[in-house]
Amino acid sequence: MLRQVKKFDLLISVLFILTILSLFIFRTLFDFLLWLLITVVVIRVLLYLKRKLLWKTRNRLIFSGLFFVITPIILILIFFLFIVYIIIAQYGVIIIDNLIKRQANQLEYTVDRYLVQPDADEMLERTSQLIRFRPKNLVIALFEKRGNKYERFFIYPDGFDFNKLKVNQFSGYFKIHNTFYLGVMKKRGDFAVLISSLVDQDFLDQLSTISDFRIKFVKFDSLVEGMHNTEEIASMASDEEETLFLPWPYKFKFIDFDANNSKDMIEREHLHWLLIDYDKIFQKITGFDTHSVQLNIQKFIYFLMGLFATFIVISFFVGFRIVRVITKSINLITKGTQKIRKGDFGFRIKIKSGDQLQYLAESFNEMSSGIKRLLIQEKEKQRLEEELRIARSIQLKLLPEEDFDTPEFEIAAINIPAEEIAGDYFDYFYQDSKYLYVLVADVSGKGTSAAFYMAELKGIMNYLQKKEISPADLISECHYSLSHSFDKVTFITINIAQFIIPEKTFILSRAGHTPAIFYDSREQQCQKLDPAGNAIGLINFSRKNMNEVKIPYRPGDILFLFSDGLSEIMNSEDEMLGIDNLMTLIEKNHNNSAGEIKQKILDFSIDFSDSKINRDDLTFIVLKVK
Repeated sequence: MLRQVKKFDLLISVLFILTILSLFIFRTLFDFLLWLLITVVVIRVLLYLKRKLLWKTRNRLIFSGLFFVITPIILILIFFLFIVYIIIAQYGVIIIDNLIKRQANQLEYTVDRYLVQPDADEMLERTSQLIRFRPKNLVIALFEKRGNKYERFFIYPDGFDFNKLKVNQFSGYFKIHNTFYLGVMKKRGDFAVLISSLVDQDFLDQLSTISDFRIKFVKFDSLVEGMHNTEEIASMASDEEETLFLPWPYKFKFIDFDANNSKDMIEREHLHWLLIDYDKIFQKITGFDTHSVQLNIQKFIYFLMGLFATFIVISFFVGFRIVRVITKSINLITKGTQKIRKGDFGFRIKIKSGDQLQYLAESFNEMSSGIKRLLIQEKEKQRLEEELRIARSIQLKLLPEEDFDTPEFEIAAINIPAEEIAGDYFDYFYQDSKYLYVLVADVSGKGTSAAFYMAELKGIMNYLQKKEISPADLISECHYSLSHSFDKVTFITINIAQFIIPEKTFILSRAGHTPAIFYDSREQQCQKLDPAGNAIGLINFSRKNMNEVKIPYRPGDILFLFSDGLSEIMNSEDEMLGIDNLMTLIEKNHNNSAGEIKQKILDFSIDFSDSKINRDDLTFIVLKVK
């Protein structure tokens, strides 16, 4: 900062000398050097004020308080002027719009009087009366239905080209031959009548004679890609008096009959400029004859200004007092943070202000006393995370390889936990040319307890599968071996399939698990296999309630076992993936390998779900007969 100040002082001295010399020698450079000198001096003063006044938090808070007072006042004033501008402009739009609607209603009334005439001769007689007292720029067209088409039998003025006009009912603006009209066309019986007025600057000037609002006619060809030319707006504003503010767009819709490429009437949007003389409006507002009203208003304004100034002064002194208390407390808190950075966790801040700063100081004291405890907890958390990581790696070792191949079968499986460790379990036990057990189990709950019961189930399965007993007996043995270690809310659902290789058949038993899916290559369709059976660990479990299904298999058949974490995946519309979608996927990809089918199902489940977070463990096995 000091080096920067010294450089500025040197620069100011050099510029001052050059400016004095240019006054007598180089007159052409004097103005430039003078403004450059003033700019540098202002920057130098601001740096000085920043260094002397704003380095303290107290002064910064005072200046920021003043800024927060002045800025809203300016913004409120700008907002008020903008609102006044919007209100006056909208009021002008409403006035002009009502006048135009009145013109349209008059035209519609005239058309209705035409359509009550009994024949064309009466219409022509009425037309001659209307033309005799016609308004300026009147356009009349009479049509008679001949066959399926309306043909024109009268037009005024003569020679007006209405070939592009489509005989249909409408009311309002329309454009034909790049000219705007305000008119009404109606059909009744065998006749149709169009009465309209040419819309030009004279027409719009007649509408605005009773107000301080005028409309600037804008030709249709002045549009450039839907926007008005900015040069046209600037020239329009310069042509008006200096008190004229920016013009306001007066938008309206019209029917474009020049669009020959369409059979229907095309509606478009156009606009004219609403010109508002604000000086005249404000003069009318303030030009009341009742001087007492003006006097009362002035007194009220002076009262508000005095009241506002009083509040500002009081607020400044109150704010200065508050700032002093705040900065004192901030100094103490700053000192405390310096102590903490140096490792002095025994330092305490003493603030008795009875406000949030005291609460902050007390919180700081609690924080400093708890930092060591937090550091210990963080180390403990890291240790637990490391143990969970090790537990997951051990659990993965308990599961078989995801891809398993035998001379008779090809198997692909996957296990994705919802947390660090999972409660889902899959396994297969193979004896050459004799049998193959395939199973998927789901322990209730998630996390460590579910993983513990899964490990117990793994050990019991390793022992029981060697007895070559049926799946139902295998489930029963697991129940009686594990039920004594379950709590009241724990149970295990399981699907077990035993493939008897010499007989070319397999037996499936289910204990409260999701149904299995079997694809029959001969029938070329899937079926659900859901034999009855209660989950392991439930009080009402009984071997007598366990059923089995025995099905022959042949090359190309597919058995799909899965946990409910797959079928119950939800999408953004709260729809479940469901078993039907899985059956459709298997039927569609039955010619692929087991690994390819597994990947198709996994990709589909990811696309179906709108969340990357698993709500439940996800496990499934695809077994395909070679």
